[in-house]
Amino acid sequence: MVARAGDMRERIIGLNVLGQLGEGAERPFLEETLPIAIEACADRRSDVIQAGVVALAHLADRRGLAAVLGQEGHDDEDVRQAVAFTLPSVAGDPACPEAVAALIRLSGDRSDYVRDWATFGLGLESTGDGEQIRRALLERVGDPDPDAAAEALRGLARRGDRRMLAALGAALEGSDPADNVIEAAFELAAPELLPALRRLKQRETLGDDAAQTSRLDEAITACSTAVHSSVGLDATPGVSGAGRTAGP
Repeated sequence: MVARAGDMRERIIGLNVLGQLGEGAERPFLEETLPIAIEACADRRSDVIQAGVVALAHLADRRGLAAVLGQEGHDDEDVRQAVAFTLPSVAGDPACPEAVAALIRLSGDRSDYVRDWATFGLGLESTGDGEQIRRALLERVGDPDPDAAAEALRGLARRGDRRMLAALGAALEGSDPADNVIEAAFELAAPELLPALRRLKQRETLGDDAAQTSRLDEAITACSTAVHSSVGLDATPGVSGAGRTAGP
């Protein structure tokens, strides 16, 4: 079988195919392909390990978790990135503590590439919620890698955590805010973000990106709706509005 071939190139191609075999058809060959992908994670060659870990992401079976966790500390950043990419898919639902803890550790990795994917994984709603996750995301809000920082902002916005509000406003004022920054503003729906969003709307940096412009309009609408909701809540004795908060 190619996926178990001695030739590294053939084995990687085989793993890439096996990982996606039966996708969209309830994985009819899961029991045959899962052990092969797990076995590849124990290979001595980093490229094969990476292919095995990514195959497990596509197979999305929790039985692959141990093999993925075993490569968390690999010297090759491409392997660690594959681990960060795969963990949400094999963590189960709800995500198991071991997978969440690994993502938290990887979100502080020395590689920008790894931090970005680990922060993305932590930010997903399926990863769960809790102060430990939020604290890890908050640490990435000021990340030197803009992609990791944007993922952190969106992950916190999903959880309705306003501790990053100032950082989100500053990101919106940047020269070219990432799509995830605008998405974070939409999900947080904080009235305080309206001035920055409206200024962004008036700038030329968005160009002809219709999808981004549409999302920006949605974010403005969400924050405007929150303003009106806050006014209504403020009229009720003992209740103050602070915009929409999203659950975990």
